[in-house]
Amino acid sequence: MRDYLINKLRSAKALRFDASRPLAVEKVHSTDHLTARERTAMLLDPGSEVEFGAIAARDVDGDWVPEKGGVDFIGTIDGKTVITSSTDYTDRGGGYGAARLEHLLSLAHQQRWPIAFFVDGGGSRARHPRAGLDHLELSGQIGRFTLFDGMAELSGWVPTVAIVSGPSFAGHASLAGFSDIVITTRGSAIGMGGPPMVEAALGLTLTPQELAGVEMHELTGGIDLLVDDEHTAIELAKQYLSYLWDHPNGEPHPSAEKIAELVPESGPYDIYPVINALVDEDSVFELRPQFAASVVTAIARIEGKTVGVTASNPNVDSGIITEAAATKIGRFVELCDAYEYPIISLIDSPYTALETETGLQPGVSRWHTRVLQTHQHRTVPIASIQLRKAGGFSGHVMAGSPTGHSVPLWQVAWPTAELGVEDPFTATRNFNSFDDVIEPNETRIGLSRLLAHLPTSAEVRSRQRVKKHSIDTW
Repeated sequence: MRDYLINKLRSAKALRFDASRPLAVEKVHSTDHLTARERTAMLLDPGSEVEFGAIAARDVDGDWVPEKGGVDFIGTIDGKTVITSSTDYTDRGGGYGAARLEHLLSLAHQQRWPIAFFVDGGGSRARHPRAGLDHLELSGQIGRFTLFDGMAELSGWVPTVAIVSGPSFAGHASLAGFSDIVITTRGSAIGMGGPPMVEAALGLTLTPQELAGVEMHELTGGIDLLVDDEHTAIELAKQYLSYLWDHPNGEPHPSAEKIAELVPESGPYDIYPVINALVDEDSVFELRPQFAASVVTAIARIEGKTVGVTASNPNVDSGIITEAAATKIGRFVELCDAYEYPIISLIDSPYTALETETGLQPGVSRWHTRVLQTHQHRTVPIASIQLRKAGGFSGHVMAGSPTGHSVPLWQVAWPTAELGVEDPFTATRNFNSFDDVIEPNETRIGLSRLLAHLPTSAEVRSRQRVKKHSIDTW
C-alpha cells in the first residue's frame, strides 16, 4: 500500500488525539477534570484497548473525516473484557451522532461484556455536524439496538456503570438512568432538560447544579455514589466490576473475633462494624449510603466469594423500614439476583412504616409488598441472621418468606433476638422459625462454609441463556 494513503489516514486520526488540541485539553485540565482519552486510559489495562469509530466519513476530496463527540473502546480491566465509552464535552457538547455506540451495545449483549460509560454532555445532536457537506458516511448502525432499547435489553444481563463528572442532560442522563450503578463527582448535574431548555420554556436562568445537582440525587436515591473527583470515580467503577468474579480467598477483619461485643441487648448501635466483622477486610462496597439510611446495601466478599449484604441500621430511625428503604432493598435484591450474588441479610428492625406528614407511622404500602414479589422471583440463595428484632413485616421485606418457590440457605438468630409471638402456629408466620440459634462469632464461619458449597457467580452466569429480569431504574 502506498505510503501517502497510510499517512492520510494517520493524519485524520491524529486530529482526535489530545496532542492535536492543546487549547481544549488546557480548558479541561483547568477545571480539574480529565479528557475523554485520559479517562478511558485510566480505566483500561495499558495496551488492551481497541478503538471503535475513529473515522466517520470521507469527504468530497477523498480525505478521511474523524468522528466527533467522544471515544469508544473495547479493552480489559484486570484482564477481564469491558466496553468503555467517554463523551467529550469540549467537542460539540459530547453529543452522540454516530452509530458506533449502538454497535458496542449489541456486542455487549451478545458477549455479556460489562460496560462503563462516562456520560457528561447535552444529549444527541440536534443537527448532524456533517449534514449538507456531501460526505460519504461510514458510521451507520451496525447492531441490533438503538441507544435506549439497547440499554433496556442490557439491564439485568450485562453490568453497566455510568460515571457522571459534569453536566449530563437529555440522552446522556438517560444513559445514566438506565445503568445499574451511577457514580458521580461533586458539582455534577443529571437532568432531562438542560438550562437552555428551561430558560426557553419557563424564563428561568439556572445553572446545571441549581437545576439538577447530584447532591440532590444523592439524598433521593437517584445515584449510587458521590465522590470528590474523577480519579476516585474511576477506581470505584473498577472495584464494582471486580465483584463479578470471586477472589481465591479473603482475610477476616481484625474485629471479627469481637463481633459479640458490637450489638447491645437494647438501644441504637452502629451496624457498620458488624458488617465489617462478618465480611472480608476492605471488601465492603456500599451503594446509596445517604438514601434511606435505616437500611444498608453493600456488595462484599466472604472468603473471597462475592455476596450482597442488606442490613438494618438501628442508628437511623431504629432500623425502621420506610417506603424509601423498601425500594432500596428491592432494587438491590434485583441487582444481586441478576448477577448471581448470594445475599446476606442482617435483620434488626421493629416494623415497616409509612412516611406521613406527621412522621413515620407503622404500616405497609405497595412499596413494601413489591419487595416480596422481588424475593419471590429471586433465585440466588439468601442467608438471614436476626440480630435482635424482626417486628411486623420487616423480616419478610429483608429476607423474603419461605414458599413453594424457594427456602433460605440459612435462617439463624443470635441470642439477642426478640422472638415476639410465642405461638408457632399463628396464621401469619413471624421470624420465630430458625435453623439454629448461634453465637455471633459462629456467623462468619457458618456463612463461609455454606458459600463454599455453591458455584461461583461467574459459573452460574456462564450457564444462563436468557435474562432473568431487568433491574429497576431510578
